[in-house]
Amino acid sequence: MIRLFNYILLITCFTNFQAQDFVFKAYVDQNNISTDDYIRFTVESSERVRLDNLQFQNFSIRQGPFTSSSSQTTIINGKFQSKNEYKSTFVLAPKKPGKLVIAAIKVSYNGKDYNTEKIIVNVGQGQKNNSSNANKGSNNSKLFAKISCSKTNPYIGENILVNYKIYQSSYHIRNLEITDYDLPMSNDFWTELLEPKNKQWKEGQEIINGIAFRVFTLKKEIISPQKSGKLTIPSFEVSTVINRDFFNRGVSKIIKSNSPVLRVKKLPENAPRSFNGQVGSNYKMKVNISKNELEVDQALDFEIKISGNGNLKQLKFPNIDFPKDLEKYPEEIKSRIQLSENGVSGRKTLNQLLIPRFHGDYEIPSFDFCYFDVRSKKYITLSHPLTTIKVNKSKSSSPSNFEANSSGKIKAVDQEDVELMNENIHHIRTKTKLYDFSNPIFGTTFYWSVMGSFPIILLLLILFLNNKDRFLNKEKTHMRKTIKQVQKGFKEIKQSYSTMDNNDFFKEVYNLWNVYLLNKYEIKLSDLNREKIKAILIESNVPKENVEAMDKILNVCEMAQYSPLSNEDAEKTLEDCEDLIKKFEGNVA
Repeated sequence: MIRLFNYILLITCFTNFQAQDFVFKAYVDQNNISTDDYIRFTVESSERVRLDNLQFQNFSIRQGPFTSSSSQTTIINGKFQSKNEYKSTFVLAPKKPGKLVIAAIKVSYNGKDYNTEKIIVNVGQGQKNNSSNANKGSNNSKLFAKISCSKTNPYIGENILVNYKIYQSSYHIRNLEITDYDLPMSNDFWTELLEPKNKQWKEGQEIINGIAFRVFTLKKEIISPQKSGKLTIPSFEVSTVINRDFFNRGVSKIIKSNSPVLRVKKLPENAPRSFNGQVGSNYKMKVNISKNELEVDQALDFEIKISGNGNLKQLKFPNIDFPKDLEKYPEEIKSRIQLSENGVSGRKTLNQLLIPRFHGDYEIPSFDFCYFDVRSKKYITLSHPLTTIKVNKSKSSSPSNFEANSSGKIKAVDQEDVELMNENIHHIRTKTKLYDFSNPIFGTTFYWSVMGSFPIILLLLILFLNNKDRFLNKEKTHMRKTIKQVQKGFKEIKQSYSTMDNNDFFKEVYNLWNVYLLNKYEIKLSDLNREKIKAILIESNVPKENVEAMDKILNVCEMAQYSPLSNEDAEKTLEDCEDLIKKFEGNVA
């Protein structure tokens, strides 16, 4: 039985296994150098391939190739996904100045040829001035923000995908922290935000001008311009900290993106009268009439369903002039709209309930729906023909069904003979059941239960008001949890510091104080240094001796990173920390 289960599991794994598509690319670490510099040229593939007859006409190989490989397997929703990487890296030196080209590399895999893109490297003279000028552009391109649009010459109302991304050079920046950013948008666009599946967009990789970049997506949205002319998408700013780690505070840097300009085209003139602003493609209109023949006072369901790819949320249904003798109830509109990187798609449905009150033939007039097709660049009209509905007299024995008699007066139908046509339409009730409430409730069990509950409710209300901050003030609640976490951390260190390495001890103490100060005084992560901490504590009216003690503890922790300290220093620092945390919580609100 166990062997059978394992066999079934193995088959399932292979059935759900998904291997990645073959990937073959090449990139360099920089493309602006001097003749005295080197570049790292890397060839990467998802499967092991042979690199034969590599020729670098404009470069000489100084080192390499250095080969490496990695493999990763993940399970997502029961599906296995594998990712392999095989890299060969060369260190190249340019033979001359100018615009030098690294030719494309060709390999064959499973009977199919794959090619890399050629790479252009700008090489300046091997002098300090020229070298610094050449590297200047390279430094500016190590980290940048970019707004990209799927279209730059759209029509009014056309869907456009906009990506907000940050590009980080894989070679030059080890670690990147995004501390703050703002993504504005102009009022000239209708916007729809795309939500990532796992609440965060997946990190990607792109090769730009031969350089490999890690790509972080901040936001994706679908926009539709609402007027013609030159419309600008506002740039955005991102606050970052570069290469921060325990021994390095990192460098704060603000980067600003580009501001794409869209040249929005007007829609062609002489639009049909039925055109109502819809722009897109693949629109379809389906009309469903529940009956072509019915009796007086029976319900008739009229439905229009319009689907396609475009600005469906702004869609307006055709205005239909129904016959006056068809009683109309409020229309119901339902939407099933999907947002994706391809734009807005889905369908919109209108349901109309109609009830004929007289017999005869009713004509529902023809109507049109028109939209502008962005692919064919012309107006397309969808039409529905005139429809005749035949209404017969009711088969009820009653002589009246809103039927005109010889005197010209309308006789009302008996409501008992009217068919129930919809759950929202009911007859007027003719029979009413009355209840006797003359007996008083004073002295009953219910009365004393209500009276007895008042003191309990009052007591609970007083208890809630006295502890309102504890229940409602999230900031204070979060701070209490932080203080408990820090105090618990110091207790754990005190119990085990005798067995800890001194370097690890001071690192833990430093981290605990960082957590406390970040939450207590709302210090930004980029401002976490001794001078800034000291200034903020003084502004918060913390006693001077406590500020000096805090600065002393942080100074000792930083010194421990570079020179070893004794166990006596560690024990003294722990006592100072416990004493200081009590003073902070006793003197500072």
